[in-house]
Amino acid sequence: MVGLLVMAIVLAACGGVPDNSSPQPIESFKREGPTNAVPVPQSDMDPEALVRAFLEATASPTDGHAAARRFLTAPSAQQWDERGDAIILDEINTFVDQRSQNSVRMRLVGDNVGVLKSNGQLLPASGRVETTISLVRVGEQWLIDGPLPNGAMIDRSRFVATYRSVSLYFTDRTHQHLVSDPRWLYGNQDADPTVLLNRLIEGPAEDLASGVDNGFPSGSALRGQAAQISGGGVRVELTGLGTLGVRDRTSLAAQIIWTLNAADIGGPYVINADGAPLVPERSAGWQPADVKAFDPLATPTTDVGLNIVRDGALLKVTDTGTTPSGGSLGTSRDVRSASISSDGKAVTAVVASRGGPGLQLVLGTYGGEVSPLTSGTSITRPSFGGNQGNDAVWAVVDGKPVRVVRDSQNSGQVVSTVDEASIATIARGPITELQVSPDGVRVALIVGGQVLLAVIATNEDGQVTLANPRIAAYNVGNQAVSLSWATSSTLMVARDASDSPVVQLPINGAPASGLISGNVAPPVRAVTADASNVYIGDQRGILRLGSTNGQPDQYWTEVEPAMSPTAIPVLP
Repeated sequence: MVGLLVMAIVLAACGGVPDNSSPQPIESFKREGPTNAVPVPQSDMDPEALVRAFLEATASPTDGHAAARRFLTAPSAQQWDERGDAIILDEINTFVDQRSQNSVRMRLVGDNVGVLKSNGQLLPASGRVETTISLVRVGEQWLIDGPLPNGAMIDRSRFVATYRSVSLYFTDRTHQHLVSDPRWLYGNQDADPTVLLNRLIEGPAEDLASGVDNGFPSGSALRGQAAQISGGGVRVELTGLGTLGVRDRTSLAAQIIWTLNAADIGGPYVINADGAPLVPERSAGWQPADVKAFDPLATPTTDVGLNIVRDGALLKVTDTGTTPSGGSLGTSRDVRSASISSDGKAVTAVVASRGGPGLQLVLGTYGGEVSPLTSGTSITRPSFGGNQGNDAVWAVVDGKPVRVVRDSQNSGQVVSTVDEASIATIARGPITELQVSPDGVRVALIVGGQVLLAVIATNEDGQVTLANPRIAAYNVGNQAVSLSWATSSTLMVARDASDSPVVQLPINGAPASGLISGNVAPPVRAVTADASNVYIGDQRGILRLGSTNGQPDQYWTEVEPAMSPTAIPVLP
C-alpha cells in the first residue's frame, strides 16, 4: 500500500507547529537503540551541565533509573522515588539562586510537553514546570543533593532520541476488528517480543479500555520469555487461558501477531497455551495471512475516488472534468456536505430542506437514491461509523452529537443522542466537527477550534457516550476548522492559519506537524484524506498532496476539474 504522506513527528515545544519543507512517507520510527550512550557524571561538569546531563540520563528507565541515580548523592539516590509518570520537558533553563564553593541551589524551569505514563502511554501536556535543585561538591565532583520531586523529568531531545512509538492491538467489542493502543518504549524494548506481549497481557490504556476488549482472560500470563526460533520466528508460551473457544483464541492470536508484526518481529508465530497449541490446526505456527481478516491497516478497495461538493451537488472528479455522482445528490442544488463510506457503496449527506430553513441528514447508496434520517437547524459534516458499518451515521445536530442506525431492512432508523457531557470538562465551545475513526472506536472532534479525541463507549444504562476525552495536541491551538482520519492512527487537520494551515496529528501523544504549505492559498476550508492522499480546499479550489512511485510530492498539485473556491473535497 502506498504510504500516507506525513511529516517526521517528534515531541516539539508547545508554542507552534513544526513545519518541514517536504513530507515523508508514513512509517514506524526506525527501531534502533539509543543514538548516544547514556550520560554519566564527569568531574569537569559544572552544576548546570550536570543537571542537564541528569535530565538526559532519566530517559533510561533501566534498573530503576540507575543511570540517573549516579548523579545523586547516596542519601538523595535512596530517597528519590522515580516511579510513576514521567514529565517530558522542553526549553529547559536553569537559574542559580545561591552559590558557594561547595554548594549550589538552582531553579529548573521548562515547558511540559508530554506525560509518559508508566505503561508507556504518552499524553499531550502543556504548562510550565519549575522545581528547585540543590547540589553539593563531593570531592572533585558535583552531585545533586536533597529531595527531588517524585517521578522522572526527561529532556525532550533525549526522549526523541531514545524512545520509539509502537502499537499494541486490542479487539473492538465485536471481537472482529483490531484497535491500536500506541505506547512508547525505551531503546530496543520495542523489538523485544517479551516486553510487547507482557504489555499486551496487562491490557489497554485506561482511556481506551471502555471501548475495547482484551482477549487475554484474567490470570493469563506469558510463561518465561518469548523465544526466537532458529531460522526465524517467535515461540510464545501462554498460561491461564482455560476454556476459551476457537473464535476467541483466533482473535487473541490476531492481537499477538499484528502487535509483533507492527514492531517488525516476523513470523512464523508458534503460540502455545497451557502446554498445547493455541489452536490445533496452527501447531506449526501462524502467519499474518492466517488472521488477515483482522489486519488493522487493511482498507476496502473502491474505484469511487475523489468527489466534490460544488454548487449544492455531489460530483465525481474524473481526469477530464466532473460528472454528477448519480441519484438525487448528483443533480441537487442543496447538498451542504457529504461523506462516502470506505467501501464506496454508501453515501450520507446534509442537504437543505426545500421550502424551509432547516437541514436534513440523508443516507443512501452511492450513485443511487437517499432517504432522510433526521433533521435540524444545524448539522455538521456527517461521518460513517467506521467498522460499525454503512448503516451507522454520526453527526452533530443542533449542537448535540447523534448516532443514527438504520436497520437492515431499511424500514426505519433509531436516532440516539450521544452523551457528550465529558467534552465540556476539556474544551468549551460548539462542536463543529465529529468524525469516527476507521476502526469505529475513537472519535475526533473540533470543539471551539481545538481538536479532541474521545472513545465511543456504552454506559451502564446502555447509552452511547463519548468517554475519556483529551486534547489531541496542544500545538494545534484553537484554529482547527476541518479534520479527517487518514488512518485509524493519524488525523489530518485544516487550520485557519497562514503558518502550517494543514497539519498531521498522530494519536500516539506526539504533537502535530505541519505539511508543506508553500503553494497553499489560506485559508484552508476543508480537508479529507486516506492512506495515500490528502486533499484540501483553499481559496482557489482543491489541491492534492500524495506520492508518485512511492516518493512523496514536494508541493500541492491543483486538481484542475475542481478548481473552484467553494468546492469541498470528499473521499471514501
